[in-house]
Amino acid sequence: MATSLLRCFLTVSDTQSFSVAATRLNVTQSTVSHQIARLEEHLGKQLFERTKRSCRITPDGRELIPYAARVLQAVDEMEQNFKPQLLSGTVVIGVPDDYHLFSPITEALRGFMADKPGVAVEMKAGLGANHLRDLRDRNLDLALVREVGGSSGNVLRSERIVWIAGYDWAPPADGVISLAAVDGGCAYRKAAITALEERGMPWRCKFSCTSLQGVLSVVREGLAISVVTVGDASHGVRIVEDQTILPPLPSTTLGIKYADKEPSLAAKALARTMAGALAKL
Repeated sequence: MATSLLRCFLTVSDTQSFSVAATRLNVTQSTVSHQIARLEEHLGKQLFERTKRSCRITPDGRELIPYAARVLQAVDEMEQNFKPQLLSGTVVIGVPDDYHLFSPITEALRGFMADKPGVAVEMKAGLGANHLRDLRDRNLDLALVREVGGSSGNVLRSERIVWIAGYDWAPPADGVISLAAVDGGCAYRKAAITALEERGMPWRCKFSCTSLQGVLSVVREGLAISVVTVGDASHGVRIVEDQTILPPLPSTTLGIKYADKEPSLAAKALARTMAGALAKL
């Protein structure tokens, strides 16, 4: 059996659409239909119930999913381990702008680039909301995405987000909390505002910056407070743990997400490398 049939099957089961699967796989819809028909004939089972506008996986199709996934993973790992020279091209990855992650990420890249010399890596650091947009637009191949309060992706680790302040900071006399935050759709900023408003605490955004370094510099000077992952709370700031002063914050998860297309072998290999490195933290 050709592994391309299983890859096509998993893509259709994920998208629930022959046309969308064709787009992901960069083939025609008729090719997808032909490959599914070949797989059904080989197995002697109907895998999808088709209509003109949609398709629905059958019980036999659902039972096949874990088997197909294991086969493809084993084949991919075999090819990458025994013929790493076959991997080539550029993998574009998005990562959070969290300083404490760059050391393990760089160490992981050292081994990846040495083992797979034909693969170039382009890294874009920034907000998770921007990475999700770029994944949808196919400007990224994969991304390490932080989500507050849960994740829909492959979770690698969970981490607290915490309030940070300068060493001389004290609660303001007028009760209005001054915030510093990364500009744009920052999930930490939204979590901070939600926590303050649920407690009925007034606030104002005193400072915003496109860089976490800029936010940290303002916090160090005592001009405002902010929220970061606990791993980034060691840059000359202190964690405010007293919940009588500031409300509790939710945790955050870090997971891997792929673009809306079939990942390349190089992208999958890089994802496994990143997952292995971050799991050790």
